[in-house]
This record gives sequence, C-alpha cells and structure tokens, in this order.
Amino acid sequence: MRRSAKTLRGATLVAAATLSHQPLLAAQDVRGFSYCAPPARPPCIETSVAALAMAACDEDVQLFTRTVFRYRECLEREMERAVREANDAIEAWRCRRDKTKCRN
Repeated sequence: MRRSAKTLRGATLVAAATLSHQPLLAAQDVRGFSYCAPPARPPCIETSVAALAMAACDEDVQLFTRTVFRYRECLEREMERAVREANDAIEAWRCRRDKTKCRN
C-alpha cells in the first residue's frame, strides 16, 4: 500500500511536469531532500513548424536555455546541501560515540 502511494505521487509529479508548458523550476521537498525538476525540451524542436510559429519556437528555446541554467543551479545547491547534511550527521554520530569529538 505504501509503495503504491509513492508510485502514485511520483506519477503525479511526472504528469504535472509533462502537462505543463513551463517545467517545474522550484526545488520540491522529498523526504528532506529537494527535487530539482529537469527542464522539458520544447516539442517544436522535434517537429516541423510553420514560418509563423518559428518566432514562438525561438522564444520556447530561449526559455528552455534559461531553464537549463536554473536547473543546474538547483542541482548545485541541492548537492551542497546534501553534503552539509551528511557532514552534520557524521559529526553528530561521532560526537554521540565519543564526547571528545563534539564540536562544542
């Protein structure tokens, strides 16, 4: 039962990201970690578009490019946060095992 709830929640996030024209940009908390949603490649890149739609596709590609940079920044922030959290956990464990290893 619990596993199917996780699967359903994951499917909902994927569906929301897929259906949205703009990808999810903000980090979403998932069990203490933040999820950085990858940007969706504009569909117009893969399909033929009329001359009138080229300007709109160009805007979508520019938005995608900006989104990729924000996604990368999100991943970097999350990686740094995860390392800090791991270091804090290791330090707390060492302190618990040996009081001389405590920071304060």
